[in-house]
Amino acid sequence: MDLEYDFAIELKNLTKYYGQHRGIENLSLQIRKGVIHGFLGPNGAGKTTTIRCLLGILNPNSGYISLFGKKIERWATEIALKEKIGYLPGEFELYRHFTVKQILDYFDSLRKRPAVFRDEFVEKLDLDESRSVSQLSKGNKQKVGLVQALMHDPDLLILDEPTSGLDPLIQQRLYTILRDFRTRGKTIFFSSHNLAEVQKIADEVAIVKEGFMVSHDRISDLSSRVQQKLIITTKTPLSDAISTSSFIVNFEKIYSTNGGHRYQIWLHRHNHQLSKVFEVLEDFVILDVVLPEPNLEEYFIHYYSEEGTKHVVQ
Repeated sequence: MDLEYDFAIELKNLTKYYGQHRGIENLSLQIRKGVIHGFLGPNGAGKTTTIRCLLGILNPNSGYISLFGKKIERWATEIALKEKIGYLPGEFELYRHFTVKQILDYFDSLRKRPAVFRDEFVEKLDLDESRSVSQLSKGNKQKVGLVQALMHDPDLLILDEPTSGLDPLIQQRLYTILRDFRTRGKTIFFSSHNLAEVQKIADEVAIVKEGFMVSHDRISDLSSRVQQKLIITTKTPLSDAISTSSFIVNFEKIYSTNGGHRYQIWLHRHNHQLSKVFEVLEDFVILDVVLPEPNLEEYFIHYYSEEGTKHVVQ
């Protein structure tokens, strides 16, 4: 594997229109080697268009694409480069009269790079090679697509909605496989609209909406920006006056009974904010305190909203 490049993927001002309809516009993105990168957005945001341009399936109207430090001029001449990539499309169709084994044999024959992990991933994803494609469920067809993308040990994995149709157990096994790829210095670029999935396995995430990039950050950095939620139960009701404190973003009553009064309090995520809350509440008897883990879903939902569209990353 060539180690002389810093970014496995570089896109600069990538633009693709379908007639008058915008697919993506001026989309720029750098993905470092050796990371799991989530590409997040609602349906129709431009995720699949970006991937298809990246792989030469679609010709962009304008823009710059570089893979493994090499600018792509004409995909037809990049045979050696294609060998280093594993790709799972979002709509994966198979020849119905083939068996799973015949399908995987066929994909193997198309590559010079040997399918060194074929048997391992067939077993891990619980795939029966003797079955006919016509008998497969959506989830089992997805497994075939994953094995063909993974089995030749690519340096770059590009996966469009990789867990679609998979049951929770197989999803967890796939996450383990992808983390192992990352540990060995591989790069994974996957699109998803599953917020929990991205938060669970990605190192970085880019958010697209209506063809524009609206955010690109490391997951660890995003977690530090998410508002801290505090769930607190007090013996007597809290005064609405505490919501005027500058460090409190929002204040909401969950329930109120003779046994206690529970509230949700959202705080700006800065140092010493919790201590300030307890200073404000020092005259109240506190029965219970819960500090949930940061949830990035609320952050992402902001960018899916109308307001979020204004924050386009240039």
